[in-house]
Amino acid sequence: MRTIKLDSAMGTRLVELGLKLEAPTWSAIALEDDADTVEKVHMENILAGADVITTNTFRTTPYAFHQLMNGVEAHTRARQYTLLAIRIAQKVVKESGRDIKIAASITTLGDCYKPDEFPGIIGGRPWHDAQLDNLAHKVVDIILAETINSAREARLIAELALKRDKPVWMSLILNEKGQLLSGDNLIELAKRLEHMGIDAVGVNCSNPQVTLDAIKQLRDAVKLPLIAYPNLGETHFSDEKVGKVMTPSAFADWAGKVIESGAEIVGACCGSNYKHVAALSKKLTGSVVAK
Repeated sequence: MRTIKLDSAMGTRLVELGLKLEAPTWSAIALEDDADTVEKVHMENILAGADVITTNTFRTTPYAFHQLMNGVEAHTRARQYTLLAIRIAQKVVKESGRDIKIAASITTLGDCYKPDEFPGIIGGRPWHDAQLDNLAHKVVDIILAETINSAREARLIAELALKRDKPVWMSLILNEKGQLLSGDNLIELAKRLEHMGIDAVGVNCSNPQVTLDAIKQLRDAVKLPLIAYPNLGETHFSDEKVGKVMTPSAFADWAGKVIESGAEIVGACCGSNYKHVAALSKKLTGSVVAK
């Protein structure tokens, strides 16, 4: 299987371009007044060589909007913003003239770094089900569950997503010990998800070394394609950043190691931008895709 190149972090790039993102909707804020900027970020990644772009739907969820408005309005707003994000991705792909896949992003209901905020299987089911209905658009190629922090929520999303007749990729966030942030065992969960029928599994928004170690373990444990896109510039285990953001060149070197270890779907999460995608493209092809 050839290496599939993911895009870079939408939120990081939006902030670099001057947008102010705030909880609970974060990057979804850009869809209201800065849709052109979202388009720009998608196109930058495509021109840099990404094979997959991720819809800006990380926080366009009924659950997130419900923290700002009543339930009916939250569901209406979530659908409006989610479909807008999908249309933007579709428009950019069409304009690029390239064979780019669109991955519809969905994440945890609560804060990605706080597994205790998950309201449970019964409480979480209708919220995730509603957003997956919004995401399962005909132009979407993949449902990408990303930065999932507990086995319970991972299994729930997988169960519901697999009903949508789309390939389902599941990417998990790990602590410094290589466990999910909830403390759940990565390998046990990966085997369970493989048995459920998902199409790829892996790790994102985690320390690069933790991610590399996890890929090595996963390669021995499951037969699924493996996903790896680490956090390049900040930690969520303390209040301080860990040095500087990993440079594009250093990231490309890391990517070579993770690919050798078995990852087939590779990109970068927080701290990254299109320059990291371009460096990965150069690493794999020996030439720059676009400046």
